[in-house]
Amino acid sequence: MNRAEKVELLDQIEQWNDADEFSRCIEAIEAIPETERDYLLTVKLSRAYSNLAVLGDHGERGTDSEVDRKLIQHAIQLLETVRPQGEDDPYWNARMGYSCLMAYNSANTAYEYAKRWLALAPGDPDAQKLFRDCEEYLEEEKVMQIDLKEREKIIREETPLPTDDDILGHVKVHIDQYFGVYAQILTDHSNPEYPIEITIIPPRLEHDYYTLVTVGLSRHRMHFSEERREENLERAELLINLPPDWKLTKDALKDETWYWPIRMMLATAYFSIEDPNVCLESRATLMEGENGVPFAEGTDLRGEILFWPGPFGQDAFACRLPGGEEVNFYQVIPLYREELQYKLEHGADALLDLCSDESLEVIDPHRLNVVTDREQIGYDPAEMDNAAEQIKKIRTLHLPVDELDACNLMAFYLGWAIKRGQMSNPFLSQYREVVEAVRTGNGPDLRAFIRNRLNGKLSTQAFDRRGSGFAQWYAQNDRSNPYVYRRDCRNIALTELKDRAWRSVAEKEAAYLLLSYTEKNLQCVEQLLDERFHTYLETVFEDDPEERVARAAEGKPAVIPDWDGPLTCYASDRIAQDGCKIQLMYRVFPEREDMGWESGWAFYSGDEESIYGEGDNYYESHCGYYDIRDICRIDPDIIRFLNLPYGTSQMLGEDGAWYEVIDEDQDEEEP
Repeated sequence: MNRAEKVELLDQIEQWNDADEFSRCIEAIEAIPETERDYLLTVKLSRAYSNLAVLGDHGERGTDSEVDRKLIQHAIQLLETVRPQGEDDPYWNARMGYSCLMAYNSANTAYEYAKRWLALAPGDPDAQKLFRDCEEYLEEEKVMQIDLKEREKIIREETPLPTDDDILGHVKVHIDQYFGVYAQILTDHSNPEYPIEITIIPPRLEHDYYTLVTVGLSRHRMHFSEERREENLERAELLINLPPDWKLTKDALKDETWYWPIRMMLATAYFSIEDPNVCLESRATLMEGENGVPFAEGTDLRGEILFWPGPFGQDAFACRLPGGEEVNFYQVIPLYREELQYKLEHGADALLDLCSDESLEVIDPHRLNVVTDREQIGYDPAEMDNAAEQIKKIRTLHLPVDELDACNLMAFYLGWAIKRGQMSNPFLSQYREVVEAVRTGNGPDLRAFIRNRLNGKLSTQAFDRRGSGFAQWYAQNDRSNPYVYRRDCRNIALTELKDRAWRSVAEKEAAYLLLSYTEKNLQCVEQLLDERFHTYLETVFEDDPEERVARAAEGKPAVIPDWDGPLTCYASDRIAQDGCKIQLMYRVFPEREDMGWESGWAFYSGDEESIYGEGDNYYESHCGYYDIRDICRIDPDIIRFLNLPYGTSQMLGEDGAWYEVIDEDQDEEEP
């Protein structure tokens, strides 16, 4: 494109922009290859996306319509691609300011760009107006925060305790204590006998979303069988989590676009009240509508499942009433048809294994289907952290850190685990030089090691049995665990940055990314990890394999000193303690999270039932995890089978030869 053509195009773009024909602007600019677009065209393209998101072509979105979040975020991303050229350009800062004001719940980010725009162009009336508008919005936000704090103070300190027979009073106290302080209450009178209130808790730290909890369903007792009375399941309340930009005003809730999740939750509540055969509990599933029709236009979600509200911790699961009864709280999660069918066929745990907990935590009408979009989601249950996700957060929130800092928390954790001797045998075999260097105090920058040699990821497969178990409990975002590694690191950063003005709840939530990679912070985090690991060993971990010594291996020579696979196997005491010949061995698929330490092999002498008795009881007391190298010292004949694939089963025949056992019901591939 020559200069004259570019001038003509820019003039045409301005005409289309003035005529509110933003799609034509986008089409014309994107017709030019991205590599040939210069700075100005990129900024104009961002403006077109921003205007399309807010106004729509020819004002079709109106003045009260919801901003298209995807389009406005794309507009910001385009501006980010030319940040080096734009940071000192008034127009670039103007576009950033307007876009951020529309994209985020807080005006903090927009205010920074408005301030920069005004500094670069102090006489520009538009810059002055945006600056004043942002100041007013921030003042309103401050007042709202003060109001919420005052309300919390009243509830926490001045509200009298409910009487023993005031069930709903106890429910409200429980909600405020474990879910958050509610700022608004909706009341539904569909069933005059059982009116249901819905408390609305605004986005807050650790939960950057709305939480809506019913109050009133618990007046009804569900009819569980006599055999289950001791489980205290008769009373319940329901809750849902909605995105921070969800519209919850009275006018907005007249539109099914915003109301359907509330309708879904209320329908579930009244269903259990009106039908004595309906009993709500965790993992229960329900279909919506006679033919399983979607909940609303614009979404294909149509079924639902109930779960304990894990993100709020186990203490939030039930409110104990003075008389001993409990009110259970269940989170309502809408599902796609394929997800519902998968749950019915394989169980709730199998469904949850397809995705991270966070992917279902907040209702998203357009989220990916965890069954049909499994490959696109690419969920790895062994993954603890991923630099790519943190870099995306750094860019989205405009955090003032280097992208290598996305690996800080992983590096802190990995260094601690190496020093404490928690690495798996495969990791040691592959990265022994790094492990030894770290242990002697001469290790490399583990952030670069993680980025370059671990593909920017940290996995539970890097650790031994205790290390992997601890990582899954503490560092793998177990939301129901009160000690979560990322949250703990965030709190350290918040203490360091106590005077910082946070631009949004999301930015404050991501404060862990501002925890610098220094010796001081390293020592602080390692001390924290030691404390949490001690808690884990005392309260969670059982059956330490290092305490199960294979006495039958004592005095026998090492036979596989260079073994580089997982070290742990399962064996009966007839093998490990009595030294019997192995007659039966099979290899099962370990959980993916455990593949660093668990080989999947199990070894038996074949006479366990005659020695220990029939049934499964002997497994608990007469079998356990052992070092596979010790089992090989006891019976070296099995060494040649150790690299056989998962699903293998071998039996020793009377002629002394090994024969493969074919199990037609056993899956040949990892589930």
